[in-house]
This record gives sequence, structure tokens and C-alpha cells, in this order.
Amino acid sequence: MADFSNPKQKLNAFPRTKGQMIAKLIGKIAKKYQHHIYAIGTTLIVSGQMMPAHAFGLFNPTQIALTCMFGGTSAGTTNAAISALPAVINAAITVLLFVYFVASGVKVANALGEGQEVTQIVQQPIGIFIITLVLFIAQNILFAGVTAACT
Repeated sequence: MADFSNPKQKLNAFPRTKGQMIAKLIGKIAKKYQHHIYAIGTTLIVSGQMMPAHAFGLFNPTQIALTCMFGGTSAGTTNAAISALPAVINAAITVLLFVYFVASGVKVANALGEGQEVTQIVQQPIGIFIITLVLFIAQNILFAGVTAACT
């Protein structure tokens, strides 16, 4: 019989499943290297945005439309800060979503490893994912015909 007055024995009173042990291991590794993952992901996203041939993002059609709104291909636009603003906004949104989903994944892995109920933990990330998906679809519909030449 387990003595629950001892806190260390309380944690080990019920054996963990293999899935919980794997989730706990993944959670520990991810938590240890979480900032490295953020740094590498952010570097890849931002450096990818700097090379137009490799640029990507969830909101590229919106970035193209904003570029056209802020002057686009017209000769009158000489302000570099205004011209770069759509790419900065796109990169910032992509980085924020990346960091949010990595942090949420680490949180869920740690909770699973500890044997906690995760339904409350995954509700917000799933909601953010659905909202992002709806925005992605909406901007693809709204800006489907917009090209980099602003036509």
C-alpha cells in the first residue's frame, strides 16, 4: 500500500505507461532545447523572407496585396521602411505563430508525460489553429488574382 504522506512516493504510486514515458522524455528534451528551436525557426523564417525566390509565409497573398497598397511597383515609392513593412508584418506573424505552437506542443507533451488531463490545455491551440486556417483560406480567396506586378 502506498503511503501518500511522502511526496516522492505519491508521484510514483501509479506506474506510467510507455506513452507517458515517451511524452515526458519528448517534453524534457523540447523544454531543454526550446529556445534553440525558437532561434533556428525564427532565423529560417526571417532569412527566407529576405530572399524573394525562397520567401514563404502563411499570408503571402496578403503581403503581395499590402505591397501594392503601399506603393508597389510605382516609381513614387522611395521610403524603404514603408516598402519593407508588408514583409516585416508577414515574417512577424509567421514567427509568432511558430513560437506559439512550439510552446504549446512542449506544454502538452509535459502534461501528457505527467499523466494530466490535456483537454483544457489543447483547446486554445486548436482554436488558434482553426482561426489561422480560416484566415489563410479567406486571404487566398480575397487576394487570389493579385500578382507581384500589382495587376
